[in-house]
Amino acid sequence: MCDYTQREYSCGHFRWIASKWCRDYTMTHKRCEPNVTHFEFKSKEPCGECKPKEYPAWENMIKRSSKQAYTY
Repeated sequence: MCDYTQREYSCGHFRWIASKWCRDYTMTHKRCEPNVTHFEFKSKEPCGECKPKEYPAWENMIKRSSKQAYTY
């Protein structure tokens, strides 16, 4: 079994990050049942999906063909 760290964010989402791959995974790349060995709680940090998107200052100079608008 591969070892994982379970991370919970302030937004309520969970992520499982591999801390150690087992021998079977390194040979076959097939996921096995996870073994959660550590737990982290990020009380002041939202996950990547919930973080506000940050764009570089030059982003507004690019002319895009889609109707997607960026707000700053």
